[in-house]
Amino acid sequence: MGFNNPYALGLLPLLGLIILMYMLKQQHEEMEISSLYLWNKVLSQSEVKKPWQKLKNNILMLMQLMAAFLIIMALANPFITKGKTLGGNVIIVIDRSGSMNAYHEGRTRLDIAKAMAQKAINESGKSSVFTLISVDKTAKVEFSGVTDKNEAIKAVEAIEKTNMSGSVKENLSLIKAVYRQFESANVLIYTDEEMELDDMKGEVIALGGYGSNVGIGHISYSEDGDAYTVLVRVKSTSQEPENRELALYGDDKLLALKDVKLAPGESSSLLFDGIRRGYRYIWAELTEEDALQEDNRAYLVLNSTEKKSVLLFSKKNVFVEKALSSIEGLEVYKTDDVSIRPEGYDLYIFDGITPTSFPNDGSLFFINPDESNPYFKSGKTIEGGRADMLNHDLNRNIDGFSFYISKIKNMERPYWADALIQVGNNTVAGAGIYGGKKIAYMAFDIHDSDFPLDASFPIFMYNMATYLTDMEEQGKNFYFSGETIPLNFISSIQGTEMEHPDGKKTSISEDLLDYGYSDTNSIGIYKLSYKKDDNAGEKIFAVNFPPEEGNKAFQGQWEGEKETGNGRGYTLMGMNLQIPIIIFVLLLLAAEWMVYIRGI
Repeated sequence: MGFNNPYALGLLPLLGLIILMYMLKQQHEEMEISSLYLWNKVLSQSEVKKPWQKLKNNILMLMQLMAAFLIIMALANPFITKGKTLGGNVIIVIDRSGSMNAYHEGRTRLDIAKAMAQKAINESGKSSVFTLISVDKTAKVEFSGVTDKNEAIKAVEAIEKTNMSGSVKENLSLIKAVYRQFESANVLIYTDEEMELDDMKGEVIALGGYGSNVGIGHISYSEDGDAYTVLVRVKSTSQEPENRELALYGDDKLLALKDVKLAPGESSSLLFDGIRRGYRYIWAELTEEDALQEDNRAYLVLNSTEKKSVLLFSKKNVFVEKALSSIEGLEVYKTDDVSIRPEGYDLYIFDGITPTSFPNDGSLFFINPDESNPYFKSGKTIEGGRADMLNHDLNRNIDGFSFYISKIKNMERPYWADALIQVGNNTVAGAGIYGGKKIAYMAFDIHDSDFPLDASFPIFMYNMATYLTDMEEQGKNFYFSGETIPLNFISSIQGTEMEHPDGKKTSISEDLLDYGYSDTNSIGIYKLSYKKDDNAGEKIFAVNFPPEEGNKAFQGQWEGEKETGNGRGYTLMGMNLQIPIIIFVLLLLAAEWMVYIRGI
């Protein structure tokens, strides 16, 4: 047996007050008798009655003592374990997804879960072997095979909160895999997510419940001339009506305040118009703290509108012109005069044309170059075939695609160029840096292929244009905690550093840029600083709390599987005895009253 509130046992000495009252109580009954002679004789021959003799055969006192004792036991909230003491292999699973940051009576659900897990470890048998698994967007085995209780307790305490979206149910396969490693094991899962253990032995300790909470579920903007219109959607997950104040900021400047009233479960969209340009990011905040504070703020990056210019030398290639014109942020100009000496453009594209002189600035893109092109060793035209997109960053989202080309230039791939498209053993498209200038090529006439009719063509042209013009991919206006921020929009950089919302800075090596940046647990604005061609650059990203975590945090109280507590996680394990004791006390008091009335 154990007690969830052992401090209540300190009230047990008060039982002595009941006994003391009965000892001091004077009980006399008046009777009429004919003579005192016999009474005096008996009194002189007997001993004086001891004080405790008043307590003999007092059924009312015994019933009252029993009732008071049981009331104290109920306050101590006792439980009994099911069968033997917890021992052997014990697998502890702690949910640390964003919803576990919700507060209950001054503590977060994660703090409650950690305290309960530590108590389970401390009260387990000496033969226990512990495995700890934490769950956010993925499940992570923190340790396995630990027999030292102090070591296990410290590891539980070291589990930190996250703001990520996560689900124990979605990671149940890993938990089962760990469970099946042992001949027998018990699983203790601490979560606010309604779930079942399936075929595993153990308990789900339910930590869900209701609370007063309003969160920001969405933020977006639209351009309106020289100003922005910002939309913020808020939602109440409370069981009572809520009043909130919503503040809108541009960078760190307060722009507007609005009040909103919400019925239980209601959503509301608020518009802020006339927001002038000039801010790098916008963010909204619900000014009042509630049960889940992480969803009270949402950030939004305003994309840059700086345009890149392209000069296309072509006589008849409408496919390339249309593909480039559809790219936002790209201005396309066209000419077929090869005698001009162009300058001032970010990219020059030569479609079947070799100019008399090459520009000194910008990048170069050659389509179907001829033998006079100084950058390539171009041979005769040969038969084509199936063209395969190779695995390369410039083929992102289209690697593995294929199309057909009827004829290609038999051209040797330059040493400085990476292969992008191949027909058999022949490279028919490549890109790289030569003489400090970005250069790309396609060794075939687009009209001799079905490439323009394939879904991969506009994506390929987009990837090439962003690479050759150094046009930053605008990306998303915001990401959610735990999402990977892509960083492959920059190349040929000397140093990269990411600054977190809390001021922490992390250096990123160039060879890791293609993998993106995944340490995005904190909510707020991330600043990426980098150097390129001896020039400093900076780009910002917004990270918000996943709205689904706020929605699921207050879906109500539920009973964990094999859990007989109140759904908040106050029972460690086994059967709670508080309710049965209270029922027995009520019956005992009723019986005591009947004894008193009948004068037994």
